[in-house]
Amino acid sequence: MHALFAGAVILGALPASTFAAEPLPAAKAAAHKFNIPAGLLSSAIARFVAESGTYVSANGALTDGKHSQGVQGNLSAQDALSRLLAGTGLEAVVQANGSYVLRVAPIVASTLPTVNVISDASSASDLPKPFAGGQVAKASRMGVLGNVDLFDTPFSTQSFTEEFVQDQQSRRVADIISVDPSVRSAMAEYGDSETYIIRGFPLFVNQVGVNGLYGMTEGRRITPEFYERVDVLKGPASMLNGITPFGVVGGNINLTSKRAGDEPLTRVTGSYISDSQAGMHLDLARRFGENKEWGMRLNVLKRDGDTPIAQQDDHMKNAALAIDYRGAKLKASLDVANQDRLTNGYSANINYNQGFALPRPPENDKNFVNDWEYIKTNAKYWMARAEYEFSPAFTAYANYGASEGDEEYFYAGSQARRLTNSAGDFTARAGGFKGSYEVDTYDVGLRGRLMLGDVSNNYAVSYSDFSRKGYGSTVNATGVYTGNIYNTPHLPRPTVNYGVIPQNADLQLSSIGIVNTFGFIDDKVLFTLGVRRQELFSGVFASGVRTKNYDESKVTPAAALLVKLGSYSLYTNYSEGLAQGATAVAGTSNQGAILPPSVTKQVEGGVKYNAGTFGLTAALFQISQPSTYTNSSNLFVADGEQRNRGLELSTFGQPFRGVRLLGGITLIDAKQTKTLNGINDGKDAIGVPKVNVVLNGEYDLFGIPGLTLTGRINAFSSAQADVGNTQSIPRWTTLDAGARYAMQVSGKAVTLRFNVINVTDKSYWNSVSRSFITMGAPRTALLSATVDF
Repeated sequence: MHALFAGAVILGALPASTFAAEPLPAAKAAAHKFNIPAGLLSSAIARFVAESGTYVSANGALTDGKHSQGVQGNLSAQDALSRLLAGTGLEAVVQANGSYVLRVAPIVASTLPTVNVISDASSASDLPKPFAGGQVAKASRMGVLGNVDLFDTPFSTQSFTEEFVQDQQSRRVADIISVDPSVRSAMAEYGDSETYIIRGFPLFVNQVGVNGLYGMTEGRRITPEFYERVDVLKGPASMLNGITPFGVVGGNINLTSKRAGDEPLTRVTGSYISDSQAGMHLDLARRFGENKEWGMRLNVLKRDGDTPIAQQDDHMKNAALAIDYRGAKLKASLDVANQDRLTNGYSANINYNQGFALPRPPENDKNFVNDWEYIKTNAKYWMARAEYEFSPAFTAYANYGASEGDEEYFYAGSQARRLTNSAGDFTARAGGFKGSYEVDTYDVGLRGRLMLGDVSNNYAVSYSDFSRKGYGSTVNATGVYTGNIYNTPHLPRPTVNYGVIPQNADLQLSSIGIVNTFGFIDDKVLFTLGVRRQELFSGVFASGVRTKNYDESKVTPAAALLVKLGSYSLYTNYSEGLAQGATAVAGTSNQGAILPPSVTKQVEGGVKYNAGTFGLTAALFQISQPSTYTNSSNLFVADGEQRNRGLELSTFGQPFRGVRLLGGITLIDAKQTKTLNGINDGKDAIGVPKVNVVLNGEYDLFGIPGLTLTGRINAFSSAQADVGNTQSIPRWTTLDAGARYAMQVSGKAVTLRFNVINVTDKSYWNSVSRSFITMGAPRTALLSATVDF
């Protein structure tokens, strides 16, 4: 990692090199289908070579720092290349062998050529353009502030693109964001849900936002094929995003729905996942109207078959429709989606007792649940948004969403299983759960930019409201039985009668926030200050009857400073996160009482370096979160604390021509403080590895245009499993590898992708969190073919 970052910094100081490869024959004059987005000229040329099979040679100094407006549609190679070079001051000269060489375009007579000026500036709601390499975006969503440039953001953020999602063949959001070393998945590949760990603290799947609204995602797993951006904000930020359902402290994730681009899109992807899952994905987009004001994008996905794990199969059928209008002043959109999923023999978490070393993990393709154990979910949502720009200083918006879902799971070994010794023996019982939920939410606000003297002001004011009602019933169908995680059980399926499904939750959240970023010295110094008042109301239920109400309010501030020095951005921030207080556990003197809201505090400082084609970031942070315990008076109190201190080093972009790197290293020192009688003060917190390394790499083989080799290394140190630090899971390292090939077949753009997850088929405990451990993924082969018609 030292060599990686040192080399990347040195690269910025080296003179640009020429493109060096044996010239290949140019493609014939026949039209090719091009889909090259706007971005760095060097990246656009690389895509052109891959999609046309026509070789282009240029001195790197000519293309450095230049941007292309991209090109889409059926064109000859010559016409497409001319459009890519429009406004760059360069021209392509055809060679005898059919290849092209770039040179500075001559100025004819005394008349200057027409120059097309392409600006990266966009409104706070526009989709940010890709950064060099296409894997991440130049900006990410910053809550009420909208989209903010990565190097103008005084927080640690990342925004993953649709292109990266496709090339990774991601099946869930965890596959995308786990390339960040500060973000991990805490659940098994085919488990009952997704849970993410950000800077050592959990974030649950129903706390992920969609277009800025919470509660829209499916309650167990998210379909990444619906979205064209996945934004991650590391650290608590209640002021920017408002309180999420059930609270969140480590960070924030927001998904941006796909929208139709200017060019028609008919994309079909066929996929195969070992052991025998076959899938088909249709992505269809069109724009209509004189100025293409109206857009429609449809995504339909179906996948069925056996997973790499014994006695396990997975089935899904999902669809999403997005309609949008983009006028000169008015922008509006409507999104609807439906998701159905069934997993039989789903992978399960394992609880454990204390007083013994945790057993070694089972073989990762073995299953210790019965094939009749399943989880079945259905979720649907619809969202409507409207935004009107009265002037650059005043934009108003309104966002509304509603969702509902049903879930049912039947369990034996997959729930309530508890390890009792190092030999892998466990106790469990069979039963089932059936439930549903309804969500209704909206937010309205004002946003704009104005000048007060020499000081710029980017301000935002918002009000949000969230309501969720939940219903559920758990039935234990058998008594306690025993088993072993190294043996596959074959228990008879019991009968479960749920009866009337009672209400078990009523959550109401509302907040009002105001924030402003002051810009000094031509926006080279940016100071952000904001505050949000939040109200929490929750009902406490027993057997469907409301027994208590929880009604609290809290003000959470945030402040941040960013200073730009050439290609460097230095920043620091203070922010807070807010979560509903914990409920006193059974057996305590205040059993059933709900504690006041929990406030998590973060202090962070860092530096970001923009080299044009790649970026480097470094951040130091401290997050303090209250923790609970039962004191000597048998009262359940929130007097403890978990304090995570860390260092993040990350890289992204294209440091060399044809080489893309994404990932880095995170070091975290997570300690317990203020524990009961100080007995565990200074001991490691549960489930937080001290060393986290993830590095994803891609290399284009220019000798074979269109062929790219890919790989990823994932390495994590051991993690403690109990507060006394007497139990732990061992360190683990896995390697992923793959390749993709982009080509033209009968005038159609075709991309073949092949990835292998966990190449060495290592068996390992993936994570420990909230008193359970989860299995790592077995070796998994992913194969897909994408055709743009």
